[in-house]
Amino acid sequence: MGKFIHEPPPWQNETEQRIRELLGLYNEDIFKFEVNKNQRAGVRARAYLLELYHLCRIRRKEILKDKKEMKWYEHPSWEGFDEDAS
Repeated sequence: MGKFIHEPPPWQNETEQRIRELLGLYNEDIFKFEVNKNQRAGVRARAYLLELYHLCRIRRKEILKDKKEMKWYEHPSWEGFDEDAS
């Protein structure tokens, strides 16, 4: 067996990782709140939702910036090919 290095996929930045982490924590605490009636878990769940709100706004801006940076380019295989020639 080779060495395994735990690295996130290249598309997953720090904001994306934190969102996924918070969603997991939120899921655990909302379960504790709704099923076990643990009030502290409800407070934590609300705190996670607030942080998620701010992270979602940041992530939306990152996606928009990346979208604007995406450009159309000519693939090298089309070099020298004349579309008008029949």
